[in-house]
Amino acid sequence: MPFAASASTMSVSMLRSAKVTKWIPVRCRFGEGESSSLLPVYRGLAPRLLAVPFPWFRRPRLTFDPPRLRPRREKKFDIPADLAEIAPELRQFLGQAACVQLSSFERLSALVALVPGVTAKEAVGHAAARAFARHQNLVGELARLGAEPEREMAPYVERLERFAEVTAGHEWPERVLGAHICGGLLDDFFVALSRGVKAEGVKDLPALFAVDPADGRALDDLLRAPLAGNAQLAAQLAMWGRRLVGDTLLIARSALRLTGDAEADDPHTEPLFAGVIAAHTRRMDALGLTA
Repeated sequence: MPFAASASTMSVSMLRSAKVTKWIPVRCRFGEGESSSLLPVYRGLAPRLLAVPFPWFRRPRLTFDPPRLRPRREKKFDIPADLAEIAPELRQFLGQAACVQLSSFERLSALVALVPGVTAKEAVGHAAARAFARHQNLVGELARLGAEPEREMAPYVERLERFAEVTAGHEWPERVLGAHICGGLLDDFFVALSRGVKAEGVKDLPALFAVDPADGRALDDLLRAPLAGNAQLAAQLAMWGRRLVGDTLLIARSALRLTGDAEADDPHTEPLFAGVIAAHTRRMDALGLTA
């Protein structure tokens, strides 16, 4: 009986030299797809014994889609219903908030002379004016309540002066970022905390802050120019921004009425700070910096 060659016994050279007698159309189904091709029939070799590498036998090409971060959307963070447990008394809150806004005004005013260009100076000057307007709103409310604004702010002046020194920065981009990050964090914090203050006689306590998002966008635009194509400056400012957070949150935490027992305080403080940090992260994202 003559020897019948098969694909497993024929070498590549034998296959190449073998004569194709005919082609058989075949169809192969794989998964949800379907493919068709022609199967060669060699002289002296049964089609069923031939193992020829057809396209449908190939391993499917693996594709890898890198994870993409979804853009963080601007949204108001939720405030715990029991925020009143850690919120300070109304006059104390107004005094510290007014002092914070005065400190922001001083910081931004000093930057006007440092930033380059008329447009940049106008942007910083406008942000400074808004901070001073918030200060006046808070001071005016203290006066309306019969309190002495200077006395209510006095306990916080020295600490905020030290805070301004350690978060000042050196070159003007660092200084602008410092004003932007520190001011933004504290604005978000005090607006959120105001919802838990027992504000008897005050119609709308959060409205006293009147934070204008346009101020933040103007400072963003001011920083984007030196950041464009400057990876070294971007890394420097990202690190500086992370360093600012700790000192700023210490100022924020000092405004809370805490027991000193972490187990009792954390359920109230963690949701509040989580929202503030989320807003800070979006602020850094807008600049292309890692928070």
